[in-house]
Amino acid sequence: MRFNPTRGESSACTCSPFSGNAGSCCNGNDKCEHWGESKECGVGELQDTPVCCNSDFSSKCCPLYSACTQGCRDTLLGSCDCIPPRPTEYDEEEALYSLVYAAASQCDAKGGLNDTWSCTACPNGYELSDVVVVDKGGHQALLGYDEARKRVMVALRGTLSFMDVIDDIENAVAVDYGECDGCKVGAGWLDATTKLMEGITEALKGLVGKWGEVEVWITGHSLGAAMAPLVVRRLKVDEADIYEMVRFPVYTFGQPRVGNDKYSDWAKDEFEKGWFRVVHHDDPVPHLPPPKLGFSHMSTEVWYAEKGTGKGFYEICDGSGEDNQCSAGTLLSGEITDHLTYLDHDIVQCHDSGF
Repeated sequence: MRFNPTRGESSACTCSPFSGNAGSCCNGNDKCEHWGESKECGVGELQDTPVCCNSDFSSKCCPLYSACTQGCRDTLLGSCDCIPPRPTEYDEEEALYSLVYAAASQCDAKGGLNDTWSCTACPNGYELSDVVVVDKGGHQALLGYDEARKRVMVALRGTLSFMDVIDDIENAVAVDYGECDGCKVGAGWLDATTKLMEGITEALKGLVGKWGEVEVWITGHSLGAAMAPLVVRRLKVDEADIYEMVRFPVYTFGQPRVGNDKYSDWAKDEFEKGWFRVVHHDDPVPHLPPPKLGFSHMSTEVWYAEKGTGKGFYEICDGSGEDNQCSAGTLLSGEITDHLTYLDHDIVQCHDSGF
């Protein structure tokens, strides 16, 4: 795991029972003040794996790579829970594999994708056979079989222009999501998923029926990324046999917030096998819809933080989904080019991007 070199090392902190750990993160060499007595993390009653100090009149240390919650900084006496540790299963080559097909999903079905694999967005070695393009209600999914790797790919097309993104967000409404109590998701995401789901399921049945034991890879960019967790859930509920073939972790790119905090909490358990939201630097789309509209990110973000930096420099963010040390801690930017390029790969190559 490599980190963005511009971020630097975590700053040292000393946290008393009253401090709230204003510096947020400690490193393994920091000490916690335990009723006025300085103690090293990992020693005695503080023997848990060190990194983050806690404040509830009995300072303690949280697991490696954890971070204190924002609420801890705002109270003198409140307990500070630990955010789940950062996953380490992120595989950049697998992410790039998914990304190639997320880019290919932008291609026009009328350009020959149903008949031959003419993917201008794909490097050599990323061929698909038995290509199916599901197109309904202005939304699109690309499916096909990678014979070399015995994989079926489901790539959900993203938004085709920035104005589409703005229109979607301005009309963002969180509607009830019946899969979990109190959960709400974006009406646009749910509507797009509903329109495509029948065609996706039919195509998957055909591909799995023909090729037998395969891995089903699911990915998406932008709007397609927001649809991806909803598609996976529908497969789990309605097509259990196909769901068992779904490959985790799932990789998405430029994913907006899908639902409210109840949904994002539920999603941590629902997708415990692994979900990585890759975010490129100042991509504005992951900032949308904003928290003030009731939306919250699902975990886990992988942030490529430095503008122009490609493969190899990334931060695996904490398990909260809203790590202020990652993209959530940056201001909404107009850097549209960051939305159109991931891992040094152009997302939109098959047509005028409209951005």
